[in-house]
Amino acid sequence: MYREITTVNAPVYQIPIPKELRGKKIEIIAYAVEDDKQVINKNNKSTSKASFVERTKHLTFNSNGYKFDRNEANDYE
Repeated sequence: MYREITTVNAPVYQIPIPKELRGKKIEIIAYAVEDDKQVINKNNKSTSKASFVERTKHLTFNSNGYKFDRNEANDYE
């Protein structure tokens, strides 16, 4: 997977395709990113973890009364 986040001011933009993707069928999607906070430095794990915790701290999960049922999980027809 190749991901690049950039600001483009020209009507034409060239994207370098990594060697492992050359010759393969690829999909290129462009969309506007609303908030720069969505960009996480993947080389800094502590920043990534802190950012994840900050973005998900309002989420809660209550598992009281929950019991995993393997038969139900395997019944997907």
